[in-house]
Amino acid sequence: MADFGDILMDFDSKSKKEKNFETLKQDVKSLKRKRDALLEREVKIRKDLNSGTVQNAINYRLPLSVLPVQNLSQKQVLPSEIEVGRLKTIAKTKQKLQAHAICSGVTSFRDKDETKFIFDPYVGGKPFGPYVLRMKFTRQKAVLRGHTLPHAVPTRSLYAEYFEDTEDHSQQLAPFIRTVAAHLRAFLSRKHQCDQLRKRFAEDIREFQAANHCTAVSFSLCLKDEDSQEQILVSIAMIYERDGERPKQGTLKVSFDPPQIDEEDREAVNEQCLVFYNMNLTEAVIEAF
Repeated sequence: MADFGDILMDFDSKSKKEKNFETLKQDVKSLKRKRDALLEREVKIRKDLNSGTVQNAINYRLPLSVLPVQNLSQKQVLPSEIEVGRLKTIAKTKQKLQAHAICSGVTSFRDKDETKFIFDPYVGGKPFGPYVLRMKFTRQKAVLRGHTLPHAVPTRSLYAEYFEDTEDHSQQLAPFIRTVAAHLRAFLSRKHQCDQLRKRFAEDIREFQAANHCTAVSFSLCLKDEDSQEQILVSIAMIYERDGERPKQGTLKVSFDPPQIDEEDREAVNEQCLVFYNMNLTEAVIEAF
């Protein structure tokens, strides 16, 4: 006959095994629910990303039923008012920096012993870049280490203009970066306008030229006189500043071939061409002619 103590020990062992088995079953069910919730959230995030309707992170939280239960017996250390205020300040600063990066297209970060400025300008709704400018700061001095900016941006000349005769380089850094960004955007804009114009009026434009990094632009348009049905070649030339997206005032020149054109018509065309000072090249041609 079995000992009563052995029977109790065996019963206790079986009870523990059954309890552990039930616990494992509950854990498996919980993991399955969490897996299903994660898959559902992933599908929702992918759908929103593809449709361009990404919502706040709070809308993608997992259900409370699949989150681990916190041990309320553990003491939670709440941040002090000073720490909360500091976190708010950091969050606001980050928002301002993000807004500045979006508006200006310039960001920066530290990489080992140098600082890299990244230029990502948008022109005509299209992104261009990134372009990198590397600088090292030592004892209030800013040293230009290199860059990948186009040759149209006079980076070395601008660096000499802003830093060569200045003791405290920290005051000159922001104006220097803004000027570099303005030159970069202006060149990309001029080039984009020229490419757009040649593509839009490929059959009507003759002798298109864009010299000196698109700062000297000239082209001829073949027009037809509505009265005589004769073709008139209108030649347009303009000069840009290196940091300008529109022609420099007073540099627009309009000529005609044949030159024997009515004075009233000549003045009317010259008046219409003034829109080149305020519009991009394609819009100005459409507006003027």
